This record gives sequence, structure tokens and C-alpha cells, in this order.
Amino acid sequence: MHRQVTVERKREALALIPAVAFANVPCWYDCSRRDLKMDLIVPKSRKGHALCPAIVWICGGAYRVVNRSVWLPEMIRFARAGYVVASIEYRTGNEAVFPAQLTDVKSAVRFLRAHAKEFCVDPDRIFAMGESAGGTMASLLGVTGEWKEFDQGDHLDQSSAVQGVVDYYGVVDLSDASAERDRMTAAENHSNDVPYFAFEEFLGVGYGKTEADQASAIRYVSEKTPPFMILHGTKDAVVPMAQSEKLYDALQRKGIPCEFMVIEDAAHGDDLFYQDEVTDRVISFLNRLSEKGDEP
Repeated sequence: MHRQVTVERKREALALIPAVAFANVPCWYDCSRRDLKMDLIVPKSRKGHALCPAIVWICGGAYRVVNRSVWLPEMIRFARAGYVVASIEYRTGNEAVFPAQLTDVKSAVRFLRAHAKEFCVDPDRIFAMGESAGGTMASLLGVTGEWKEFDQGDHLDQSSAVQGVVDYYGVVDLSDASAERDRMTAAENHSNDVPYFAFEEFLGVGYGKTEADQASAIRYVSEKTPPFMILHGTKDAVVPMAQSEKLYDALQRKGIPCEFMVIEDAAHGDDLFYQDEVTDRVISFLNRLSEKGDEP
């Protein structure tokens, strides 16, 4: 069948730029080095394109595993809404202890600003978003914009601050990690919270209050913290709801705009978080920050 049709151009085409190296870091007991990479979803035709707001997406994995590509299908919704998406990797606990992970994700933000025109990124509209351990890192990105001690590596002339954060069920107060370790040591029938051995890899064997506080986002909340959106499920048996409640309370005390969305019957990492009605609310939150600069 021969058919000629007229098609209305309703949206632009997107392109995936995979495996872009944004930092080079020590590995294998500091005896070698490797690249950290990001996958980018960008407009396919970028010449003369207006700069877009950007999302730095951070995958979870209990600080033990990271796959920068696994969530890319879900990121398409954000790209279709006009956001450049950079899905990044960072060193896990078996490679380096905290704050290496925070210096890694900050390197990604600085890289995007240094290459903003190449990837159509508006350097004044970069947002952090992550799930689980990635929510931990996204939250830390948001609250440590002014903490230069965590900026290490290349492009140090660029800021690693972000203009907003979306935290999907992240751990934000690691003082609970010590309590969990004590519970597991004292009893056979412990809770299902994040196991202490994941924190030992993340913070270092024998970690104490100093190390736990340094990796706790709630310790850095200030009047300069950008707006947050927090999402948590009522049936999360991995990260307690109390974690998100503590972050929300800390933000409220400092007068930081924050939207806290509790998902009924959602377990940790549940598909419910990625349904259209939830994603639409996240996009709406980001749009309010991106397009108008209004407080949500």
C-alpha cells in the first residue's frame, strides 16, 4: 500500500549519549584509577537549542552496587517534559568510604556546568534526584552546596550546588545506623531496616558518631538549602519512614520549601513510585522551580 501522510511535529526527538566520563578516581586499593561515567538523555538536535533544566539522577543500591543505566526507561518521562537527564555513577563502599561518594556526585554537577552548552544544560537550573542510597546522595548534594571541602577533582571553578532535590526514600540520618548495629548485635530477631554491614562498607569499619554525622544530610540543612520534594512508602521495610520525617522536620525548621509525598502501600523501590500520577507531581514540582522560580 502506498500512502502519503501529513504528520504534525508535536515533540522533538531525544538522543542517548552513553558512557560519558566525568571524573577519574582512585580504585583497587588506591593502586589504580578508573573513569566515572554518566548516561545523558538530551535533545537530538542541539545546535541553536535553548538551554534546558537538568536532572542529575542517582541510582540506589545500599551503597554496595550502582547501575547508572537501569533507570533510564523511567527517565524518559522527565526528558519528554523538557529536562536533560544525566544518570550518573559513583564509587560504592567496596571501593571507597564516605565522603568519596559525595565528591563523585559533586564532580558530575561541576562537569555538567563546564559542558553546559555542549549538552544543552542551563547551569542555573540543575536538580538532584535519586532513590534509596541515591536519595541519600541527592539529599547530600542539596544541603552541601556551600561546603567546599567536598569539592575535589576537575572543574573546581564551577559550583556543585543544585537548585532543588527530589529524594525517593533515602537515608538522611545515619546515626540510626549505629542503633541498627546495636540491635543486630544484641538480638537474633532484628528489624528489617538497612543492615549495619551496608553502613560499615559506606562509612568504614569501626565508624563512629563523627563519620555518621558527616554523611547525614539533616546535619547540613540551613537557610541556604534549596527546595526539596520527599517521597516515601508506608510499607517500606528497608528505610524507615522516620528518615524522611526527620528530613522534612529539619527543612521545616529552617523555612525551606518542601513537599512530602507519602505513597500508600508502597514498599521500598515499589513500582508505585514510578506511576504517571506520581511522576507528574514530581515534574510539576521541578517545573515550579525551573520555569518560575516560585516556592512549591
